[in-house]
Amino acid sequence: MEYIRMDELTKLISKVGFLSTTILGMLFVCLTVCFVKRDFGSYRNLLIVFSFLGFLFSASEYMIHPMIHSYNSGFVFFTEPHLSLVSNEIMKIGLVFFCGIYGSTICFISVQFLYRYWALFDAPKLIWFEGWMMSAWLIYSFGIGATWSIGIHYFLENDNFTLNYFENGVYDHYGWKLSAIPSFTFVIYTERGAIRWRNLACTIEMTMIIGLQYSIICFCGRKMSVGMKEKISMLSETSKRLHTQFFKALILQIVVPTILLFFPMIIIIYLPVFNLKFSFPTGILFSAFAIYPSIDIAIILYIVSDYRIAIKLLLKSIKSVLLSSSYFPHELSLPTCTPQTPLPRGTARI
Repeated sequence: MEYIRMDELTKLISKVGFLSTTILGMLFVCLTVCFVKRDFGSYRNLLIVFSFLGFLFSASEYMIHPMIHSYNSGFVFFTEPHLSLVSNEIMKIGLVFFCGIYGSTICFISVQFLYRYWALFDAPKLIWFEGWMMSAWLIYSFGIGATWSIGIHYFLENDNFTLNYFENGVYDHYGWKLSAIPSFTFVIYTERGAIRWRNLACTIEMTMIIGLQYSIICFCGRKMSVGMKEKISMLSETSKRLHTQFFKALILQIVVPTILLFFPMIIIIYLPVFNLKFSFPTGILFSAFAIYPSIDIAIILYIVSDYRIAIKLLLKSIKSVLLSSSYFPHELSLPTCTPQTPLPRGTARI
């Protein structure tokens, strides 16, 4: 049970990520709806949806606490048995749900890049983000997530070979019997070195999804970086400043998910291909997933000046409310009672 302490660290990071995402997400939505005065068009809806998706991602990671242990040519994807207040099958659905939210998140990042690209270079196409057509992008994102989930559930289902492959390792490192906990297993080679195509199909599927989304991000980011100066020179000073700020945010939104979302997943799914002789809880990389949503929100809040102004307005409003509620006059004009002399009996008071 040598990795239990490391698992406690990932739990702490997950909790911090969930709390920070919840607080910043609520702040972001509040500012966007109530305090940001500039009209961002349909991009405003994209920002709100993505903050909600980030909350789901962080919450699922915190509540389900997915874990991965890589061993030689495979990995086991599982969660703690004592969390299973419900059946193992329900918890396995939770693991699948977490994977689906991951797929939807990386997909929606690429959708945001596509919007910014069209906003600069092909504005008429922004009609595809107006009204009911916004739902098409939601369906697309959740469809990608569902595809990822189905792949995990179908291609990584446990069998006798994979259970035997990981049984001793899971028990030695965590003290749990693999067949008794919610889990999925992946082993790319048989004992004779032949490829297990069913498991490899999962790697191919995830590679295609990640590759497509990251290609969209890189293409749009590259095009915007090259043509940014020429395009914004034709805009008003206010619009120019706004596009520049969003572009800076998008640059960070390329770097940050690359480090925190794409790179860790690439490590996890491709390590088994090399069949390295090692055993390590690569699920610690999920800690990066936990903190990503809050970092993404913080990028927007810090770089886009409209949100900095909105934060000042919010603080000013809170201050005025607190001052008004705590105000109590020092001098009160209270009614005074003057003693009255008793009237003679039989006299009426007027």
